[in-house]
Amino acid sequence: MKKPFRKVWIGILTATAFVVGACCSHKTVEINGEKLTKKELQARVDELRTIVEEREMSCVYGSPEIIAEYGRETARMRAELDELQKELDNFCKRK
Repeated sequence: MKKPFRKVWIGILTATAFVVGACCSHKTVEINGEKLTKKELQARVDELRTIVEEREMSCVYGSPEIIAEYGRETARMRAELDELQKELDNFCKRK
């Protein structure tokens, strides 16, 4: 009586672990209502990194308002880049 009970119990636990693993395995991450795969997320991070590096190294001429707007836009892009990089790091840790 004990052996069949153990086999059934192990089978139930195995099936439960399989279902939980299948349901919790995320292949995409949702950012701002947009679902992205790891490859798309990495491409967006690389694109933003390139743009931010160019903006941080460039010289801006114009009125103080234009320079301030340029700085705010660069800071917004840097914040988005940091958020996406954090999501990418978390995405890699989940796998």
